[in-house]
Amino acid sequence: MASRTISKVITFSLAITFCLSALPVRALAASAVVNEQVIKFYLEPALVPDMNFAKTVLPKYVADMNTILAKNTDRRLVFNPESGIILTSTKPQTDSASQPLPTEGFEIWAYAVQTSNVISYGGYAGMDRSGAGVLAGLKWTRLYDPDNLTATQVTDYTTQLDHMLHELAHVFGAGIGEYYNLNSITDSTGLEPLLNIRLTNPADSFWNDKPDFMVDPLLRFMSLSTRTDYLATVQYSNLTAAVINGSYRNGMPNFDHYTIQVLDQSGAPVVDANVKVWDVNGGSLNMSELLFDGFSDQNGLVNLPWGGISTTHTASNFLRLIKAYKDGTSIVQPRYFSIFDADSAMLVSQQSAITVTLVPPLPTVTTFLSAGKNDGWVLESAQGSQVGGPLNAKSSTFTLGDDAMNRQYRSILSFNTAALPENAVITKVTLKILKQSMNSADPFTTHGNLQVDMVRGSFGTKPALQKIDFQATATQSNIGAFTIQTEDGWFSFELNNQAYASINTLGVSQLRLQFEQTSNGDGIADAIKFYSGGAAANARPVLLVEYYIP
Repeated sequence: MASRTISKVITFSLAITFCLSALPVRALAASAVVNEQVIKFYLEPALVPDMNFAKTVLPKYVADMNTILAKNTDRRLVFNPESGIILTSTKPQTDSASQPLPTEGFEIWAYAVQTSNVISYGGYAGMDRSGAGVLAGLKWTRLYDPDNLTATQVTDYTTQLDHMLHELAHVFGAGIGEYYNLNSITDSTGLEPLLNIRLTNPADSFWNDKPDFMVDPLLRFMSLSTRTDYLATVQYSNLTAAVINGSYRNGMPNFDHYTIQVLDQSGAPVVDANVKVWDVNGGSLNMSELLFDGFSDQNGLVNLPWGGISTTHTASNFLRLIKAYKDGTSIVQPRYFSIFDADSAMLVSQQSAITVTLVPPLPTVTTFLSAGKNDGWVLESAQGSQVGGPLNAKSSTFTLGDDAMNRQYRSILSFNTAALPENAVITKVTLKILKQSMNSADPFTTHGNLQVDMVRGSFGTKPALQKIDFQATATQSNIGAFTIQTEDGWFSFELNNQAYASINTLGVSQLRLQFEQTSNGDGIADAIKFYSGGAAANARPVLLVEYYIP
C-alpha cells in the first residue's frame, strides 16, 4: 500500500461491451466451507517488552480481523500465540518467489517494527519464497489491548488493524493498482465537457453507484470513535470479497478486446458517432493519453483493445475516460470506466460480457432574478464619446436606445448565480426581459437589434452600477441579439454557448444590453424601457440557466 494520507443537449446512450475469458468464479457470499490461513506475527523486539502481554492481546487483533472477514468472505485466520510470535530485527520475507504462488493453505505473516511517530502507519503486500503472503512494512507505535483502549488509543489501534486488512486483501490479489488512486481524478483532456472524480462529492458519477466501497479498508481508513463502531462499520466491498474468496493471487484476468456501441435513446445505433477514449493515469498529475479517436460503424459499434503500455491492474493503465460526439456536439455525459468496474461485473455480477450505458442526465433549470440595487441604465456622456455619464440604479425600469441629444443608453443586469454548483456543466442560458413602455419611435426600427455583452463578475470595480460599466471590457461581447417579443411583452433571448464560461458559480454574473446602432442622429429620443430588478418580482429580468452535474 502506498501512503494514503456545449451546445444543445442531444439524448444518446453509449454502451460498452467487454469480451471476457471464461474463468471460474467463487460465489461472493461466504460459503459453508471456511478456508483457514495460519497467521504469524514477526515483531521487532522493541514492540514486545512483555511476551505474556503480546500472547494475550494479539489473539484479539486476529479475532477483530476475523470479524471483518466473516462478514462476506470464507477466509479465516488461525493464530497460535505460543508459536506464532517471532521476535526479529530483520524482515522475515524474501519479497520474491517463484510463480505460481500457492492460492490455498499458505501462511500469512505480519511484520511490524516500532516507530517513534505519533501514530502507526505504513504497509505493503509482500511475499516469501515459502509461499507465505506478508503484511509487510508495518510501523507501529506499540501493542494494545483492544479490550482496554482509551479514546485517544482507538485511532491508533484501528489504524494498525486497517493497514493489516488492507494488505491482507492485496495478498489475495484484490485492489492491485489501489482503489484510493481513484479518490480524486482531474480531467486533463482539455476537451469539453470535462469530468472529474471526487470521492468526497456525494453526487460523484464514478463513486455514487459503489456504496459498498465506502467502508472498504482498501479504499480508505474509517476513523471511528470506538473499536465497536469500527468493527460494526468496516467491511470489504463486494469486489474485494469476491477476490479474497477466489484464486487470484497470481494475477487477475486481463481483457482482450471490447466493443463500444453508441445508441440513441430509442435504442437505435448512431452511425458515425465520434468516439474518443483516453487512458487516464492514476498518478498525481492524472495525465491522459488519447488511445482512440474514431467513428462508430453502421451498427453504432467500435471495436478496440483495452490498450495502454502496461498491465491492466496498475495505476498507469486502470482507467478509461470515454466521450462521444456528433457533429461536434457532446451526445453523452462523459464516463469513467475502471478495471475495477470490469472486475466487479465479472466476479460479482458474474457477467460474461460487460455493457456500460451512458445517458445524458436530465438538466436542471435554475431561475435567477436581476438584483435591483446593482442594475440600471448608464447614459453616454456625449454623442459618440463611448464613455459613461449619467446613470440611474434606483428606477424600476432601465432604458435602451438614445436620447434627444443622440446619446446612447446602455443598461446593466446583475444576477447572483452563486447558487449554481461549482461543477455544473451549463447547456443553455436564456435571458428574459419585460417591456414597460416605448417612445413614439421604435428603436428596433431605427437602431437595429439588441445586443448582449457579458462579464464573469462585475463590469466595473464592484457589483453596484457605475459610470465605467458603460465602456468596461466584457468577458464575452455580442453573444447574440434578439428582436422578437411575445404577446405578453416579454422578450426572450437564448445566449450562445460563448456565454457559458461567463456564468459565475461563485458570485455575480452581469450582462450589458445595447442596440447595434449607437444613434441615428435624428435628435429624437428613440428609446424603450424594460422593467428592472427594482420592479415587482413577477416583472424583473430573468436569467434561466440549464445545467447538469457530471
